[in-house]
Amino acid sequence: MFTVELESVDREMEVDGNGVVETFEVRFNCARPNCSLEVHVTFDVKDVTTLEVVPRAMSEMGRAFAALAEQSAGWGEKEA
Repeated sequence: MFTVELESVDREMEVDGNGVVETFEVRFNCARPNCSLEVHVTFDVKDVTTLEVVPRAMSEMGRAFAALAEQSAGWGEKEA
């Protein structure tokens, strides 16, 4: 099992040719013995309220891990 910890929530602003783009970036640290990874989840500020940022990021991370589990289901299996 992994231990998942919220590392940070940042609100970032970037100026491009179309104006200002504001995003929330949520970072999680996921670790277990001999394995660790950092997960970044990014949302446009217009798409999520401040109170929804962390729960929605956790949900997005869960969907990403489910897709990764499906994609890697056969890894390490011996071919017949």
